[in-house]
Amino acid sequence: MSIRQIRQENVPSNHDEGLVDIVEAARILSVSVSTLYGWVWQRRIAFVKMGRAVRFEHHVLREFIQQGRVEPRPLLKS
Repeated sequence: MSIRQIRQENVPSNHDEGLVDIVEAARILSVSVSTLYGWVWQRRIAFVKMGRAVRFEHHVLREFIQQGRVEPRPLLKS
């Protein structure tokens, strides 16, 4: 068994569990780390503070993306 297979077995299969750090959260949201730190400072996004570390729950990131969703306008018939 390779090291990669052993590591993959130790990763939870449900990616919605656990916390992600600010770098991973910024990647998920497609923004810079400094932008995400700004949103944390402005309290625009929910976060978990663990000592000095800032972490994010997966469902919070999904909800934040959904809140920013803009639906298309209906097509006008001509």
